[in-house]
Amino acid sequence: MRQPSLKRLLLGWLLGPLLGLLAIASAGAFYIARTSATDAYDKALLDPIQALSQHIETVNNKPVLKMAPESLHSLFTDAYDSLYYQLATNDGHVFEGNLRLPTPPHLTTKPLFYNASVNGSDVRVAALRLELDDSPDAVVIQIAETLSKRDRNLYEILAIMIAPALVMVLAAVLLVWFGISRGLTPLQKLQAEIAARSLRDLRPVPEDHAPEEVRPVIASLNTLLNNLAAAIDGQQRFLANAAHQLRTPLAGLQTQVEVALRKDMPAELRATFEQLLTATQRAAHLANQLLTLARAEPGALHLMAMQNLNLATLIEDVIGQWLGRAKAKHIDLGFEITSAELSGDPLLIGELVANLIDNAIRYTPEDGYVTVRCYQDGGAVLEVDDNGIGIPESQREKVLERFYRVDGSPGNGCGLGLAIVQEIAKLHGAELTISTPDHARGTRIKVRFPLQTGRS
Repeated sequence: MRQPSLKRLLLGWLLGPLLGLLAIASAGAFYIARTSATDAYDKALLDPIQALSQHIETVNNKPVLKMAPESLHSLFTDAYDSLYYQLATNDGHVFEGNLRLPTPPHLTTKPLFYNASVNGSDVRVAALRLELDDSPDAVVIQIAETLSKRDRNLYEILAIMIAPALVMVLAAVLLVWFGISRGLTPLQKLQAEIAARSLRDLRPVPEDHAPEEVRPVIASLNTLLNNLAAAIDGQQRFLANAAHQLRTPLAGLQTQVEVALRKDMPAELRATFEQLLTATQRAAHLANQLLTLARAEPGALHLMAMQNLNLATLIEDVIGQWLGRAKAKHIDLGFEITSAELSGDPLLIGELVANLIDNAIRYTPEDGYVTVRCYQDGGAVLEVDDNGIGIPESQREKVLERFYRVDGSPGNGCGLGLAIVQEIAKLHGAELTISTPDHARGTRIKVRFPLQTGRS
């Protein structure tokens, strides 16, 4: 899995505790706001209880409410909430009111507040037991009020208390993000400097302006670059000398033979020179393949210049050099390519593609076809199909060995093409398989590269 950036990592560690503190503060604010609102509105419920208690009289030893309807209506009218009241004797007999709630047991002359439900709505109830001087029965007064004002007031208090905290958290996040960005500027400059270098620029990375925590990493990197530079230098000298010793004489010989063939000569002698030209071209091809094989050796891993590549783009860049050869043999050379990303050495991947196409054209008879395709299936996948002579299943492992050729193979190949492909595939952690195409004739070579780092 892709690791998060330092910015996100640091911000996560800081933002988590900040949000935790905000949650704790919000919980505390909610508790304080709810307690304050509940106490205030509970005390307000005592006012109608007090008003009703002053108008209760005893008639024929029974309590009766003596209050004008207009006064009663005014007492229980509210702009936001609905109010209900109930007057009952101590034994539960209701003699006045629009509320039907059981009277609380063990009620005293001190007010009792509790929650209930009336007509499907939550209400807050205040209950009080009133002792009448001229009546043997006590009166229980219950006032119920819906919770609209309480909830509204609670949310307003919460908003007033939490809004500043949210602003502070947001400001802290922005300040932290800005501070982290400024603090990581030296690392970004270091990354930009390294990214701007060419593949062969192995100079030590300067440590002067690097943060103290990063300097040990840079020192280790510089040691690695020095060792790598020494190894590459020795390998490059060897390759340069080998190329000069092999390619120069062969190129000169090929030029001389081509010049000689432009002159008039007996037919028998021309046939000899043509054979000599073919042998020279084959030797030059062999030399080039040997050098490629040396570069693809496992011991040359440190020479690889790994890059993020698009296989489709790489194939498009070299399509032209194969069309002429295919046309000369009347081979239908087709390409079915879509974007396929991988990490690899562009020179070696180019050689891999070139050898597969070269082999397919070389061993496909005239009027045949070769299809090159690439696509993304997890990792990048390269396939080359042909309808040539095919490779027997019993020999598909052997053709990956150096200088091995299937019996009866046409052309003048040297048996190194698939060996080079196999070595390059191994260096890139890719899997090479040989099979028969869907039409049951010819050969299909498939190279499946591993999933590119950082992709899913």
